[in-house]
Amino acid sequence: MKKLFVLIIFFVSLLSACQTNKNDLTFAGESENWVAEVTVHQTNGEETYQIQLNNKGNNIEEIDTFRFYVESKNIGVVDFGANDATLNQEGIYHNKPLSVNSPSTDAEDELVIEVEWNDTSESFDLRYK
Repeated sequence: MKKLFVLIIFFVSLLSACQTNKNDLTFAGESENWVAEVTVHQTNGEETYQIQLNNKGNNIEEIDTFRFYVESKNIGVVDFGANDATLNQEGIYHNKPLSVNSPSTDAEDELVIEVEWNDTSESFDLRYK
C-alpha cells in the first residue's frame, strides 16, 4: 500500500511539472487618432509582446510609415517599439511577437504608447482590460 501511495505521488508530481505555465495580459487604450492593444504573453518563464494599432482616420493612404514606442509607467520592463511601421489597407498594424524577457508584467502595470506620423505625435495610456 505504501508503494502504491509513493507511486501515485510520483506521477502527480511528474504531471504537474509538465504543465505549461501560461498567462496572457491585455492592455488597451485610445487617442484621437489611434486605438492600441498590447498583449503580454507569459509562458514558461518568458514574456513576449504583441501589439495591434488601428488608425481611426479616413486618410490612411496619407500615412506612409509611422513610429511607435511602448513602455511601462511603473517599474516593469515593458519597453519596445518600431520605426518605419506600415498600416495595411484597413489602417491596422500587427507585429510578430517582440522582446523575450523573464515575466515581470502584471495587471496593475500601466503602459504608455507614443505614436509619431506625418510630423504629428500622440501619447496615451494603455490599461489592463
